[in-house]
Amino acid sequence: MIAIEAKNISHHVEGFALNDINLAIPKEKITTIIGPNGSGKSTFLKIISQLLTCKCGEICIYDKPVECYKKKDFARTVSMLPQSKQSLPDITVKELVSYGRSPYKSLFQKGNTSTDEEIIEWAMEVTGTAKNQNRMFHSLSGGEQQKARIAMALAQKTDILLLDEPTTYLDIAHQIDVMEILQEINKEYKITIVMVLHELQQAAAYSDFLIALKGGCVADFGEPQSILTSEFLKTVYNIDASIRFEDSYPIIIPNKSTKGK
Repeated sequence: MIAIEAKNISHHVEGFALNDINLAIPKEKITTIIGPNGSGKSTFLKIISQLLTCKCGEICIYDKPVECYKKKDFARTVSMLPQSKQSLPDITVKELVSYGRSPYKSLFQKGNTSTDEEIIEWAMEVTGTAKNQNRMFHSLSGGEQQKARIAMALAQKTDILLLDEPTTYLDIAHQIDVMEILQEINKEYKITIVMVLHELQQAAAYSDFLIALKGGCVADFGEPQSILTSEFLKTVYNIDASIRFEDSYPIIIPNKSTKGK
């Protein structure tokens, strides 16, 4: 079943263009958008999330055009965690996670309902942030901050979770921690996850499907082991390398140049 469908998406801004993107993103799977810098990954994700309005084409969520969703209904269906290094006000982790309940609150509602509290506690438990709930967000390490931000997105209680480079700025241990949490969320709660990643090996190891963009166009789409080949690396990344898989993890070995020998 399809969760998200892009139909003839084109978007031109500041010398960059997405060109005629046509894609179907499966429901209840992890799909990762990959590609070299400047290929349009984050732009495409922002169009899906309605942070950007495309100049041409249509995004459908569960066969319904996004413009047909009321704002609150869309926020109850799709949550977006943008890439961020912005400082936040002095708030605790629990206060941050509580922001995820905003689409469910009336204009004059103060505080959280018992349902809100239950979902907030669930989101913190799932992400391993419950132990930090009373700590100030700014006092946490980068990895713990990112898990708290993911908990906030989960508290929005949507079927679809979008993440723009969720492992950027993190060391390798925290990168793996975050990826394993996202994989567990997908498998346990059947939440459709669509994210942008730069780390190709992590994308392949933790994703069911990959979307490769290059120059604003779709270069390839499919299961990691079916599309990740030496030819793919050459075409999309201009890398001369061999590739093999150990279980689901790809090993990429650059071919040494023989020039001058």
